[in-house]
Amino acid sequence: MKHLAIKKYYTSFSIDSVEIENNVSSEQIESLDKELDELFKKYNMTLLEHDTRFIPIEKMSLSYCEKCNHLMINRDKNPTKFDGDEFYSDLGFIILNGGTDNGMDLCEECLPISHRWGHFS
Repeated sequence: MKHLAIKKYYTSFSIDSVEIENNVSSEQIESLDKELDELFKKYNMTLLEHDTRFIPIEKMSLSYCEKCNHLMINRDKNPTKFDGDEFYSDLGFIILNGGTDNGMDLCEECLPISHRWGHFS
């Protein structure tokens, strides 16, 4: 029996609003997409889809966990997270919940279990 394997890659980079408005990232992204497409072809894979989303860092309270470096939303600062917006629905395992504990921004996996957003520590 044959199966279709679908593999996802998630990457991130920082960019400011002016660069977005001036399409500064377009050339860089297009170049990367072209190189990835060529690389996939080399391994007999087909690039099916890709997209780029711009998420405002401060507005959404995004940061990296100070312990494990996982991308997170500080729910102490943004209790609604993505507020049910379907635009972000597939990012739940990429952008974890998190909060502040003893002055450190920590993801839900690194927060103590006693913290509102801590689940696993």
